[in-house]
Amino acid sequence: MLANLGASRGLLTNNYVPLSGSHQFRFSRISLPRNDKTSSRCLPPPPAALPRSIIHLPTCQAGRPSGGQRRPSSSQPRRFRKQGENSSNATSSSNGKQRLNKALAATGVASRRGADEMIFAGRVAVNGSVVKEPGIQIDLSKDKLALDGKVVSTMAANKKYYFALNKPKGYICSNKGDGSEGSGDRLVIDLFEEWLKGWKYRHPGSGAPPRLFTVGRLDVASVGLVFITNDGDWAQSIQHPSSELTKEYSITLNRRPGKVEMEALTAGCMLDGSQVTPIAVAFDDSDASKQHRIRMILAEGKNREVRRLAEAAGMEVRQLRRIRVGGYRLPRGLQFGQFVELRPWEIRRVLDKGADRNV
Repeated sequence: MLANLGASRGLLTNNYVPLSGSHQFRFSRISLPRNDKTSSRCLPPPPAALPRSIIHLPTCQAGRPSGGQRRPSSSQPRRFRKQGENSSNATSSSNGKQRLNKALAATGVASRRGADEMIFAGRVAVNGSVVKEPGIQIDLSKDKLALDGKVVSTMAANKKYYFALNKPKGYICSNKGDGSEGSGDRLVIDLFEEWLKGWKYRHPGSGAPPRLFTVGRLDVASVGLVFITNDGDWAQSIQHPSSELTKEYSITLNRRPGKVEMEALTAGCMLDGSQVTPIAVAFDDSDASKQHRIRMILAEGKNREVRRLAEAAGMEVRQLRRIRVGGYRLPRGLQFGQFVELRPWEIRRVLDKGADRNV
């Protein structure tokens, strides 16, 4: 589906997107000039049903939804699965060795920068010898780490965790708040406090729990899909421009845009010295009461780019919700502040550049 989206950049001309079953999702029509031979382009269908039961937080009370997003059947092309497996395997080291600062951060005792400071201060020992070089290669399965003379447990680094969170408004995508965004230092990671407590209860004597962090950012006023993990390689593979992953947003504007505003949004604008052009823009008429809502797909990841694109078109964003990253779509029914742990095939699907055509 998205193959046509990237074929050319212009106005959308689409009516209905057929979905499985009897459901349909409508976008308003915008006419193109008669001499324009651009093929029809459309946005992906709305989010799939919640794939499994929600991981509840103390502040969230949502029921267990029915239905779910099924695992790809064996009838799907092997190419899809092979790509996903290769993307996942590419994030692991071939010999099990990694930089000391990265390994120390993986154990959960500090961030990568904090690990550097500990190492430079002479607080870290490897196999009984103090090491002050963060770049030294170690193998957590063989080498023994110690911090301030105490052995560091590698339990937290032995398993990688992957979560999809529906970020609420007012939370910072950071592990350390500074109050600069006016949110009262409410951090996304704070929403995982109960999960981390549960991890420590299930692994007594295992030292610090996994150090979770956000993959990319949503500004404090935005809501929607954010990935949380302790796998730095996977996070980097999602954020790096070479991944060519697209992101989809549901945007509520201060008024319903006319043809001129839609043309301006589709054309994009200059941001930070470079041209930013959305891959697709269309009205979202799935809810008749939301006449000011549009959908937008972007490949760039500039700071506040959606809001700045809207401002350049003379519009104001009232609500910004991210609903898809790569091949993974925010589960329908996942309430603000709730999260689900990704299954292995979903982890691979995020990085599959062709999977978003089938979502």
